[in-house]
Amino acid sequence: MFGNRNFVRVRRRTPETVVIQFVLLAGACFICLAGVVAFMHFSSSEGIAATANIPVADEVPSDTVNVIVPIENIQPGTALEPQMFRYDRRPMVIVGPEIVKEVDETKNLFTKGLLVANQPVNRDLLTSLQPINVLTASIPPGYRALSLAVDAVASVTGWAQPGARVDVVWVYNDQVTKRAAVIASNAKVLSANRQTEHSANDGKAKDEIEVPSTVTLLLPHREAMKVRLASKNGQLSLVLRGTVDPGTSPVSTGAIRTIDLYSGQRGPEPGEKVFTNVIVKDPKTGTTKKMVFDNGVRVD
Repeated sequence: MFGNRNFVRVRRRTPETVVIQFVLLAGACFICLAGVVAFMHFSSSEGIAATANIPVADEVPSDTVNVIVPIENIQPGTALEPQMFRYDRRPMVIVGPEIVKEVDETKNLFTKGLLVANQPVNRDLLTSLQPINVLTASIPPGYRALSLAVDAVASVTGWAQPGARVDVVWVYNDQVTKRAAVIASNAKVLSANRQTEHSANDGKAKDEIEVPSTVTLLLPHREAMKVRLASKNGQLSLVLRGTVDPGTSPVSTGAIRTIDLYSGQRGPEPGEKVFTNVIVKDPKTGTTKKMVFDNGVRVD
């Protein structure tokens, strides 16, 4: 009864058909892969180009910290205002607790010393007490300001200007001869003819600086008394120190006497022992012996 019905036939693929279908499938896969690669390439290029047009902000090093610095020099005795400062980045390793970091920390404060433009502010230079004048603002605890009458020689022909460092030399007569001694060392000149550090040379050329008749020195309390007493019992002169001299080296080995000018070296002080060692060799035995003399008298 099924003899006249048509059934669907399944065609058997030949080897040639299989090869053709494989080639077509491989070609389609290649085209798809190439399209994906091309899309990713152009998308990446456009992203790089778009990113290149965005300005990159400057990176802030992680080892720096904000501090405040004066926009201009601020003179001693000045009442501080926020507009006098700006923020700056400084290496963290050099910013200690003594450095002011916020403008709010300067509120209602005054300067005790000169604040240099673009340099961090040290707390030691600030005070809550309003100074009476510029000079009192420059005197730290334990120090005194002492004025001396000077001439061209005593003021190093006027080079002892505010800010300079000097030694005070005292020339006096003892019961026997004249002597010279340094009675104060590394003293700071606060003013010359009442001109303070920030106004001494304003508008003047170097060769126009006048020789002052008075100078004011910053001295420890006891040294100030010594200098004042010495001014009543002899002659004082200032000796200018170099800028790079830290002031820690010895400035004198003692008083210089008039006789020392002829001997080329400091002679013994009255009552001072001067020992001389002499090594003597015995010509017979070959042994050596040290003998000690004090001003020509054997003491061993």
